[in-house]
Amino acid sequence: MSQSVPPKAGPAISDSVREVQGIFPSDASLQDAIARLTLLGFDRADLSLPAASPHPAEATPELGAEDPHTEVDDRQMRTMGTSMAGAAGAMAAAGLTIATGGAAAVAIGAAAAIGAGAAALAHTASRAADQVQHDDREAAAGRGELVLSVLLRDPAKQGPAEEAMRQAGATRVAPVLRTAAGIEPAAGPPPAGRL
Repeated sequence: MSQSVPPKAGPAISDSVREVQGIFPSDASLQDAIARLTLLGFDRADLSLPAASPHPAEATPELGAEDPHTEVDDRQMRTMGTSMAGAAGAMAAAGLTIATGGAAAVAIGAAAAIGAGAAALAHTASRAADQVQHDDREAAAGRGELVLSVLLRDPAKQGPAEEAMRQAGATRVAPVLRTAAGIEPAAGPPPAGRL
């Protein structure tokens, strides 16, 4: 005979999320803020680029926001993409060499050239996408809509987050509450133990 154990209650789910948002005058100042916040120990998953004036239905953490990318992130992605394309060409050449016993030297050279060409195309496409992202951010900055948001998991990190954004050049920094109804200004310091 076994005894049933009542289910253990999990943590209460908050109906709001506390964030600090900053408005930035340029993509460079935004990237500086991302670097400063990361050095302060904020997780990159807690940073987002929310729409400046989202529709209430899109004002949730999952909708109406993009993951922030820096030039370093973009450069690393280009390197990875170029390396993967080059490696695929090298593996194809190695496979041909093994399959033909080395008799298909011309085909091997062609496969290596295709790999190098694919790597170059991947690199060029990635740089073009990065430029479009930069241009979009500069346009948003020009309209006063380049917003970076950081989730406050620890109430004690509100001050350091605000200061990091100001030092990076944010033109406006404010704590906000993100609720099901939308985003609203947060009044006062965050309550202890709540997000």
